[in-house]
Amino acid sequence: MMDKISQYIYGHWDDTVRYNPADNGTLLGLPEKYIVPSVRNAFQELYYWDTYFACRGLALQGRKELVRSNAENFFYEVKKFGFIPNGSRTFYLNRSQPPFLGALIGLVLDLYPDDRIFRKHAGEALQLEISFWDTHRRDPETGLYHYGSDPSESDIADFYQVAVVRRGADPQEKDPQIRRKIALATLAEAESGWDFTARFGGKCDECAAIDLNCLLLLSFRLSAKLSVPDSRMVNHWQSRADELSRNIHRYCRRQDGVFFDYNLREHRLCSVFSAASMFPLWSGMANAADAAAARKACLEKLEYPFGISAVCATSADGNWQWGHPNGWPCLQLICFEALAKYGYQADAARIARKYINTVKENFEKSGSLWEKYNVTDGSTRVAAEYEMPEMMGWTAGVYLAAKDFLENDQQQKGE
Repeated sequence: MMDKISQYIYGHWDDTVRYNPADNGTLLGLPEKYIVPSVRNAFQELYYWDTYFACRGLALQGRKELVRSNAENFFYEVKKFGFIPNGSRTFYLNRSQPPFLGALIGLVLDLYPDDRIFRKHAGEALQLEISFWDTHRRDPETGLYHYGSDPSESDIADFYQVAVVRRGADPQEKDPQIRRKIALATLAEAESGWDFTARFGGKCDECAAIDLNCLLLLSFRLSAKLSVPDSRMVNHWQSRADELSRNIHRYCRRQDGVFFDYNLREHRLCSVFSAASMFPLWSGMANAADAAAARKACLEKLEYPFGISAVCATSADGNWQWGHPNGWPCLQLICFEALAKYGYQADAARIARKYINTVKENFEKSGSLWEKYNVTDGSTRVAAEYEMPEMMGWTAGVYLAAKDFLENDQQQKGE
């Protein structure tokens, strides 16, 4: 029997479904139905990484056709544009977002294990996306990947104004090269999905982000699986995965075993500890000792009474959306699944339970789900650069995933 919030989510998925097969103003036409993060007002288009986490909930509530159609829209986009845009608007055609396509394909394959046509199209789309990151975002010296953008001059001018409003850039700055540098770093941060954060020190386009590289490692490994029975291509993709794993270990691993973002120009690890450091565990690339180090750092620096903070408190020197004390749904899922993968079941269950309880407490007060929550007091009083919207999307998806995780945990314990 579903609890009140699960019933609310079940009854509102269709309110987030859109079907727009033709371009309409700034809205890009897509061939299949898709979901948007919010029922109304903000975020009325298909978003890239948000959709994966929402699909986790859709799958659990029997809406597998929507999970598949979301993926097929991404296949369409990568074939048409050469990459998957941040969102399905013309003004997002200068950047992508964290590449969760491989993870989403894996979810669909679990739901449709015998669909050879989907499997074929998935392999083609995934290789197209990898080609984008190889061509536009790979650092040749380290073999690592960074976030960036492919903007027009007008995009650059517009994003300097975004940096003024949301990052505190100087509105009176006259030097065009300084303005350009700040705009490009801001655009890269928008592509990272962490717009905006202290995590990259304002230099996102110079940093090999640990989450990005782990996601692409997953894509390489999945490409190897999708290449069966072509042994040559299986070996190719496995070799690429092994190479990327070595590069991540060489450049992004701190001496104590914790993985960080790496500044490619300054040849050093970035100093801000964030929940992104749990991606090596979530992707399964960490060894047991490194996982233990990441767990210790995460629980000591990021865990609070109501969940996992995006970054450690001492690093949040701005009113960033992706700063402390904000707890984003997607990061809660990455953390509890990462910990569980390495046997830290009690920690994982505790974090999942904190998220569920925080969502419940706020739902009782407001009757709504929200984009993010304050992990120190459990409220919706968060660091913000814009007014926080009501949310379905990944808030709903992660709530259902956390409930499912706890239910499975209890079954394993025989409770």
